[in-house]
Amino acid sequence: MPVQMSPDVAEALARAVAGIGGPVGVTLDHRAVPIGSGEWVTYRYGLAPAGLATLRQLSALGLRPGGCVPVAALARPKGRWVAYLYAVSTARPKRAMTPAKWAALARANRARRICPTCGADAGYVIPQRLGECVECHYGPAETICESDQFGKVA
Repeated sequence: MPVQMSPDVAEALARAVAGIGGPVGVTLDHRAVPIGSGEWVTYRYGLAPAGLATLRQLSALGLRPGGCVPVAALARPKGRWVAYLYAVSTARPKRAMTPAKWAALARANRARRICPTCGADAGYVIPQRLGECVECHYGPAETICESDQFGKVA
């Protein structure tokens, strides 16, 4: 049964085993190497040091990679890739949306609601798998005649 330990204890243990004083990572061949050594470092999930962030984390901070390449990766215990890590220190601020970009986005979203068959605004985004609004694809919805006491379909 594997021993459960906190990320801080695991990193300290890895530094002690490798004889490294600074932050450490693990390469693809399971060697402990210092950060910034030029080798691709893979961290186990939850053990990445501060100063590295995924794309979603950068976006939440209002940043973007800014053309910089990833410096490390996160991997699950079975070795499947989860996410690339970018240095927060080299990240740049996100660019603001201009009024022209907002207008173009609104036009694109409006075009996704227009049915190519009947040309009407469906009021929802047309499903790509159908290629047309639901009424054009499946036919008009049947209504129940209110005058019929048994609720037969008209």
